[in-house]
Amino acid sequence: KQWYQRRVRGSGVHRQLGVHISRIKSVQLDGWEDSDCLALHKFGNAKVENLYASNRPAIYLKPTANSPRMLIEHWIRAKYEWREFHRDADCTPMYLKGVKSGTLLKKGKERGCWLPRHFILDRLNNSIAYYDKASITGQKKLGKIDLMKCYVLIPNEKLTERPNTLHILFHKGKQIRSIYVSGSSNREIVEWYYSIRTLQTQLGYSRNCVDTIMESFLSKTPPEGKGQWRTRWCILTADRIFYYKNLLDPFPKGVVVLTSGDGVEKLLEPPKCLKSGPDYKFSLTTKKRVYYWGTQNEETCLRWINAISAVLGSLWDGE
Repeated sequence: KQWYQRRVRGSGVHRQLGVHISRIKSVQLDGWEDSDCLALHKFGNAKVENLYASNRPAIYLKPTANSPRMLIEHWIRAKYEWREFHRDADCTPMYLKGVKSGTLLKKGKERGCWLPRHFILDRLNNSIAYYDKASITGQKKLGKIDLMKCYVLIPNEKLTERPNTLHILFHKGKQIRSIYVSGSSNREIVEWYYSIRTLQTQLGYSRNCVDTIMESFLSKTPPEGKGQWRTRWCILTADRIFYYKNLLDPFPKGVVVLTSGDGVEKLLEPPKCLKSGPDYKFSLTTKKRVYYWGTQNEETCLRWINAISAVLGSLWDGE
């Protein structure tokens, strides 16, 4: 099923490239010429992969069926249209060297307006700095994000206010802050995504290179399962769950750490006595408290349970 979904999502991108670069043919619905069959027999996947992707850097991960569409589209275009990883490519793209600067639209913390800000990936200070304008004359520095304390995530493009959005999540003092930036194209945002991750890896912060595994609205209770159920926007990464009051909020309401220490000890269905709330529920037990989550959709509930189980299994295996 995953193979089929990946091929269907990828085929849509291939069609956009034009027949001068790539052709999509259905095994059952399209007519096949002898030349088509001979080409497949002559080259095959292994030879084509060696030709078009032999220079792919390790930091550039091949997308999976569950990857955001932006990453899938960028991978296909980088591989076949721009030929950035081609066997004969003479240099590595600058964004895969941890070098990047440019103007992006940033969602404001207070008013929620999207305003242009000039961002610079600052290797000397291990940070992302952003300014009110690109011109050095009269330029005002508005903020700095420590690369050692930040994650870059690509949110579900169907749920964001603007296309081509990047989520930068970082520690600011004792708080966790989220900022959202939007670029003019898919290519621009994915290049920022990989530029930041490349520099983090070069600086030894590769543990911060995590992706969004699952995200959706869930209902949640206050501690001990008492009180009113409240809807929260939840994001699962490789080691924690962030939950927000609203989608694209600047600060999460809380974080559930899944690693050792204060991390999750049990993932269970809630006790029978918890009869209020959504139809489908599950709980997370940590050393500090029990978290109760719920949804009206059974499939969503099962997907969350399976995704958290997989994360916990990976974390516990590594301890």
